[in-house]
Amino acid sequence: MRNIHTFYLLLLLLCVPIEANPTEVGISVNLYNSQIEGNFDNENEVFIFRGIPFAEPPIENNRWQSPKPISSPLKIIDARKFKPACMQDNYMINWYKEVVESFGNDPSVFNGFEKASEDCLYLNIWTNSINSDSKKPVMVWVHGGGYAGGWSYEPNYFGHKLATKDVVVVTIAYRLNIFGYFIHPEMKNETGNFGLEDQIMALQWIKDNISFYGGDPENITYFGESVGGVDVTALIASPKGKGLFKRGIIQSAGHNLFYWTSREEGLDLGMQTQETLMADDFASMKLLPANKILEASHDLGHPFEPIIDGELIPTKIAKLMTEGSINNVDLMIGSTKNEFSIYINEVIREDDINKLLEQYYPKNKEKLLSMLDLSDPWLAMERIKTNQEVLCPSIHIARALAKKGNNVYQYLFSRNRENSGKMLAYHGAEIPYIFNTHDEWLPTNTGDLELTESMMEYWVEFAKKGTPNSINNPTWKEFGTEENYLILDLPLENSAKLESEFCDIMIQELIEKSNP
Repeated sequence: MRNIHTFYLLLLLLCVPIEANPTEVGISVNLYNSQIEGNFDNENEVFIFRGIPFAEPPIENNRWQSPKPISSPLKIIDARKFKPACMQDNYMINWYKEVVESFGNDPSVFNGFEKASEDCLYLNIWTNSINSDSKKPVMVWVHGGGYAGGWSYEPNYFGHKLATKDVVVVTIAYRLNIFGYFIHPEMKNETGNFGLEDQIMALQWIKDNISFYGGDPENITYFGESVGGVDVTALIASPKGKGLFKRGIIQSAGHNLFYWTSREEGLDLGMQTQETLMADDFASMKLLPANKILEASHDLGHPFEPIIDGELIPTKIAKLMTEGSINNVDLMIGSTKNEFSIYINEVIREDDINKLLEQYYPKNKEKLLSMLDLSDPWLAMERIKTNQEVLCPSIHIARALAKKGNNVYQYLFSRNRENSGKMLAYHGAEIPYIFNTHDEWLPTNTGDLELTESMMEYWVEFAKKGTPNSINNPTWKEFGTEENYLILDLPLENSAKLESEFCDIMIQELIEKSNP
């Protein structure tokens, strides 16, 4: 039985500094019939619980099965250190190293995680109260990483600064690549979308337990960047996501409206994987070591992503958005100005642009070309790809949610750090501003810190009440019929109809492509 006075039950502050952070001391807290060993950050006055299990480990027979709730409460939970990242190679570590190097720093300063494992379904909590009467807004972060990598405690995702703004911050893990998104003809009653199911279970655990950590289970904001934002989109469009969160923040996503994997394609990939592993059948695949399976995923190019399974993802998400067959949530959505600056080739020719437009927009090729400044083909290509895969699909999502009467706010993050070079406002650049976790290797000036305070305020206010506005910041106009958006740079400015000529064409093509 829940005890609403858990704050008063037991709180032992042990005066033993934590080696990794001298501002932390160990604590032991009695919550929901478990003794939880965690930390208290004296500098920020925040409780930190690292690595709380929310499901049974998806190992052995539980591999490639829907997550299972924890069968019985644990008497003692050691939440002093982060748990292993979900199985992955160095994809994300290499991504970070490339970004570090692009800013003229030694890539070895980024170390990544200590260990990866199939046993990885844990979450982390930062909160300034463990009084169950507090009912603070809850902000649940889901990481990106292209489904090939990423983990819940990348340095930019630490919630100690955000939690000082009187919200509870939770970061969650989910199975990745071949472990998280895999289907095979011999599977029975499985969606294949195990990574999304992990997220659903984490959100349900949060609804059931977050009051013990000072959070309000009826005021949850689910937010994420890149495929983290893609997953927020998927759960907004999924019947299985209904009621799990009140608000969503989608950052630099939308490409699941442009690309998708059908069930048939997923089954074909499952058989191709079996051949790559030289396995006799699915049962023998389940017995293989995790590292061998990860090697097969790597050899295949990590093609494993969410599948249109007909249940969790009923059909193409672009189609669901067009029809309005989606859950009602308040929405903040946006992108960086230069999402593809770190992904496209250094040398781009006009012919490359012509071929891309001919492939995807043959009827409107000349019209799109007329909107481009071809004096710099590289910038022109970057603009096309950003609009095609992120910005325009995001506007389609914003329109769908606004049409149903939800509060919708759009942003464009256009801040270029000093020495950013051709990276400009790159994919992921906004994250340290939201969490106030600017890495030492990132050039950060007083303007960056000023923008950080404004962005944290906007994000937190949105989580609290469904609108980002407060007396401390310039008014952010609602998306509405005028399709307003806020430019996140200094000075903060409102504008309207971002890339509307481009997006009207691209969204129409998206709608047509998503119809049978």
